[in-house]
Amino acid sequence: MASSPPPPPPHPLPTQIPLTPKPEPDAPLPPCPAPPTALNPKLETMALTPEHCELEPSPDGHLHFTQHQIDAIPADLPLVVSNPPPEPNPQGSIPPRSDTSVSASSSSAKKRARGSARAGDMVRVNTVTPQDRIHFRSLVRRARLTFEALRGIYQREESYDGGPRNRFDLRASSKMLSRGLWLYRDVRIVGPIPGVLVGDAFHYRAELCVVGLHCTPQAGIGYIPASLVSEGHPVATSIVSSGGYLDDEDSGQVLVYSGSGGRQRNRVEHHADQTLERGNLALHYSCHYGVEVRVIRCHACESSPSRKVYVYDGLYKVVSSTYDMGKSGRHVCKYTLVRLPNQEELGSSSWCLAKDIKDKLLANQALPPGYISPDLSNGKEVLRVPVFNSIDQESSLLDFGYIARPEFPLPLVKQQMGCHCTTSPCGRECGCVMRNGGGPVYNEDGTLVRGRPVVYECGVLCACTMSCVNRATQRGMKHTLEVFRSMETEWGVRTLELIQPGAFVCEYSGDVVVTTGDCEFAMDEGIVIDPKSFPKRWSEWGDASAALGDDDDKVPRPRFPHFQEPGYVLDVSRRRNLASYISHSCTPNVFVQLVLRGGENESCPHLMVFAMDAIPPMRELSIDYGIDQQICI
Repeated sequence: MASSPPPPPPHPLPTQIPLTPKPEPDAPLPPCPAPPTALNPKLETMALTPEHCELEPSPDGHLHFTQHQIDAIPADLPLVVSNPPPEPNPQGSIPPRSDTSVSASSSSAKKRARGSARAGDMVRVNTVTPQDRIHFRSLVRRARLTFEALRGIYQREESYDGGPRNRFDLRASSKMLSRGLWLYRDVRIVGPIPGVLVGDAFHYRAELCVVGLHCTPQAGIGYIPASLVSEGHPVATSIVSSGGYLDDEDSGQVLVYSGSGGRQRNRVEHHADQTLERGNLALHYSCHYGVEVRVIRCHACESSPSRKVYVYDGLYKVVSSTYDMGKSGRHVCKYTLVRLPNQEELGSSSWCLAKDIKDKLLANQALPPGYISPDLSNGKEVLRVPVFNSIDQESSLLDFGYIARPEFPLPLVKQQMGCHCTTSPCGRECGCVMRNGGGPVYNEDGTLVRGRPVVYECGVLCACTMSCVNRATQRGMKHTLEVFRSMETEWGVRTLELIQPGAFVCEYSGDVVVTTGDCEFAMDEGIVIDPKSFPKRWSEWGDASAALGDDDDKVPRPRFPHFQEPGYVLDVSRRRNLASYISHSCTPNVFVQLVLRGGENESCPHLMVFAMDAIPPMRELSIDYGIDQQICI
């Protein structure tokens, strides 16, 4: 097992970017106020995530925008928040910090430098230390965990009651908003959102609002309205590109984006001219002032619960703004955006690369150069596990024996310990399900509802079939994973497809060595997997307590049964599986859940790995092995 540093932060933007206002485009534009000569050239803005095929009114009247009236920061005032922002206050918005450092050159700047960033101020957050990056990533992960837990609760609640099964995401984000759990709610961060990495994937636009990437769950262009900018003009900060307009063009590095409006919902052709107002006008001024925007691309995705996935692709510069006749015969606002250099690889490109490799594996075709084995498991896993190494000639992992599942001692059980369900899948009255403390253990799609000390699944002594939802981990891997050579982690594991939050990933395997009773076991560090060493990350999954209050009494609280600690370790010195190559991180994207099947020996639970985040293709898996925090940094 190799230690891995925390996930890398987004690369800083180039410091020398021409920021002089551009001349008005040659094509005639609707009348608009003449822009000033400069708009805070020290500020960089980013992309948020509304969907531009659903037009909504201007956000000027939205609570998020009108709660605070702010002035634009002067052109000579680069505001730098070098310390992590405070955590959300469950009773309200983010309070100001007194330790925010501000660099300034003007007298007004020096005055503000003695205080902290005011609520509503436009700021840039620089994650200058590893501790900062860990802190920011942890904040984002915590917000996403709460959102997913709430969404799942509302979905199951309405499913049981027979209510309408839609917009659980909006209910979850609304609850978090009312509890003050939206990140960076009262500051307008320009530039990258701290804790959000290029390539991060989201299933719902409402989740983008929760983490601070966007301010509205529907509008296609995110912007700061004119009423909050001293120059008197709106400035766009983000777009979502879904390819919904006829005039859209996208080559990855260059994006031609059509403005909002002028068409009916779910139609691609325009039935009316677009107007230069709201988000369209804001994008025009972003071009004029040289303000970057964050770009998030929307893709159709059958494996996503929303059938869509939103991928953050980094910062782009609006290089042209025109108002021309479009392909539908109507006037369209068109903007050309070019991706800024020195950023992480385009997230959407990683998806295409991963799909190509996966397709070749399924078709048993030759893999690209660098693959030293098409299947590390030699057919012992449901899916192939390719091995990639373009770094050096190291291939010693191919010499180990591969064991897909640990061979536990025979359980000392009686026949009546299995459930006797007559229907499949098992229902809420199943004896195995009831051992988990009430309520379902898995959702209908097999994702974990709530982390707990141990999950009791149905087993070989049960009457239900393998299709039972309470056997989610027994059907093998569902996602194609590969082991790869890395400069940072030596060997690591990454996914070749999108993994849903809460989805089963794989199982830790090796030779079982029982350590209970008088048996003592010692072995060199690095070749033993000890179940007791994993921190209780399972307690974070499905926990919505931060957002639930006294008015949520109908939401059942978990009742975890007492469970003894595992009495074994896995010796991986001779035989192992791909899980042994998962790297360590203090901000992991997977966690270990103990699982028992039927009447298995309770001292020997399985070590099952579940996804903590939505993990995009080509993203490395990381887990918390309980290594000291100083080692993490």
